[in-house]
Amino acid sequence: MDRRPSARARPPATAARGPRTARRAGDGAAKAGTRPSRERGPAVRAASEPPARDPLAAILQAAGELLDEVGAEGLNTTAVARRAGVSTATLYRHFPDKRAVLHAVVQSVHTERALAVGRYYERFVTEADWRAPLSDLLMDMYRMRVGRPGGRSTRRALQTSPELWQWDQQQNEELARAFAAAMRRRRPALSRARAQRIALVIVTATVALLDLACLDERRARSLLEEAISMRTAYLAPYLD
Repeated sequence: MDRRPSARARPPATAARGPRTARRAGDGAAKAGTRPSRERGPAVRAASEPPARDPLAAILQAAGELLDEVGAEGLNTTAVARRAGVSTATLYRHFPDKRAVLHAVVQSVHTERALAVGRYYERFVTEADWRAPLSDLLMDMYRMRVGRPGGRSTRRALQTSPELWQWDQQQNEELARAFAAAMRRRRPALSRARAQRIALVIVTATVALLDLACLDERRARSLLEEAISMRTAYLAPYLD
């Protein structure tokens, strides 16, 4: 283990030794062959070094990558820590066991999804054509699933945990309530109860079709296009 004091712990050379440094610089100019001072080296290196990686973020990314490779059953904390570049002690400071790691990855995927959905729902309310934001949202959700470590495998992991499955259903209902509110902002005459039923059907069908598209990439594009057509036809009588 490197026990050298951190460069950040040292005061900058120019602040601590300004007058003395100036004199040395003058002396150096007068004396041929004098080696230039290296006192500012550590400060310069500290400023140019990249910030330390967040251990929690590294653990979640590593767990997502391993979920893609070995699935929920093959996931273990030792492998996650090794992939994240942290000690198992560091991992256990954040998570008590493998189950907690899995739950955290699933929740982080849902958090990303919810943030993206909120932006698209705002576009859905404010743009003249409501179809475009919903189509863009579906394609973005697919790209997030296939492009993010653990994006697809967390959906399969839900099948292994009744607790996670129930939590996922609650998150979908939250998204449905948000979509119902967005529909009523666009069409105030739509009753709250009707908007909530419509939104729940849309969210449930969309999640199922995304699951199917992620399982079969050869048909993914055509499935997503059919999903867009289905949702547009269903929503048009209420929103046009």
